[in-house]
Amino acid sequence: MIDNSEMDLRQLEYFIAVAELRSFTRAAEALHVVQSTVSAGVKALEHDLGTTLVVRSTRQFHLTAAGEELVRRGQDLLTAARATRDAVKSAEGRVTGRLRVGAPASELPFNMPEVIGAFRQRYPAVDLQLLTSPEGSIGLQQDVVNNRLDASFCSGDIFFTELQQMELACSPVVLAVAEHHPLAKKRQVTLAEIAGESFIDFPEGFGQRSVTDAMFRDAGLMRSIRTETTTTALVTAFVRENIGIALLPESATVGQPGITTLQFPAPVPQWRISLIHHEHRWHTPALDALLALVTERITGGTE
Repeated sequence: MIDNSEMDLRQLEYFIAVAELRSFTRAAEALHVVQSTVSAGVKALEHDLGTTLVVRSTRQFHLTAAGEELVRRGQDLLTAARATRDAVKSAEGRVTGRLRVGAPASELPFNMPEVIGAFRQRYPAVDLQLLTSPEGSIGLQQDVVNNRLDASFCSGDIFFTELQQMELACSPVVLAVAEHHPLAKKRQVTLAEIAGESFIDFPEGFGQRSVTDAMFRDAGLMRSIRTETTTTALVTAFVRENIGIALLPESATVGQPGITTLQFPAPVPQWRISLIHHEHRWHTPALDALLALVTERITGGTE
């Protein structure tokens, strides 16, 4: 049995960074230390535990079974240690520590920079990191589950039962077409009428993509996605040039020149944005402060 009293938390932090980034060099850069310090820390941890954690050579890098197990358990141990330290400081009236918050690539129906700015002003001692994921909302959710993020703004459906969500806003989904597209003369459209069109959409894993995919799947229809991009700005730009059509939150189309929007018949599908965090993981004072501020600024004091 491993005696946790013999485990140096700094060494554990080095190891987990190496495991997540799959590189000693990138881990050192992320932790702002020299590579030799990271290598020595991981070796010392292996010595203390009496087992090999990482197989490394010029040709390969992988974790051993013991290393995989330590990543799973070590992340929770580091989180608990940080939360304990931050809670002690919070008891003195100071909210400190690190807070990693995820943000989707799509535009949100509220002013997220204003919320983040207000948090920084109110809690200047918190090391707030705003991060994103190339896998979109599903990647952000996985990062919260895997303890790479403490919380995340997230669009679309939630796919992990261990995540708790605070719904912040919703917007009806509309069809966006170029103003000179033949469909622009209509006010309402069905999925069957547009299934044969060329679509512009986000990559798989992004929140709006999951909403649109579910709509067509539930209707038993197929569609052709000819253009993928990761930002709402590019989706609307491609629509404006009549490269294809797109399903978007109505809030993302307001004030967009050269674009006409069409409604769907009831029940109208909704695009939702939430703030998610792990339901069972210990809250740091910084996370509680963020949840309270978001409740105050966005939901009007109700969760």
